[in-house]
Amino acid sequence: MKVGIIICTDDHDTCFLAIRYATFHLMEQMDVKIYFVDSGLEYDRIRDIKYNLHKLLDNFVQSGGKYYKSRNHDILKNRLVRHFGRLVHLRQIESMCHDDRFQSIMLKDVYIRKFTK
Repeated sequence: MKVGIIICTDDHDTCFLAIRYATFHLMEQMDVKIYFVDSGLEYDRIRDIKYNLHKLLDNFVQSGGKYYKSRNHDILKNRLVRHFGRLVHLRQIESMCHDDRFQSIMLKDVYIRKFTK
């Protein structure tokens, strides 16, 4: 199964949960990618003893996960199409990128989840 986790917030709790969620799927032997966009790009500015996001993300990468930073939603859409385009309809990917009401896509071989605040 291919899993995509989109992080659109710099909220400490949400970033922590999203990266942990991605790591859980990675430990289940799934192909997992994290996509940072919008204020999610600020995750690396979060300095908090309670949430060591840098270490958590490093562990995710060392375990085989990948992450991408997207300056805007069009770049995010292009990456999602490249990674999931054969399995997910383009209209669903566009909705995931440009409509905050659209929070997840779940199909037989794909799960994409957006984390916002």
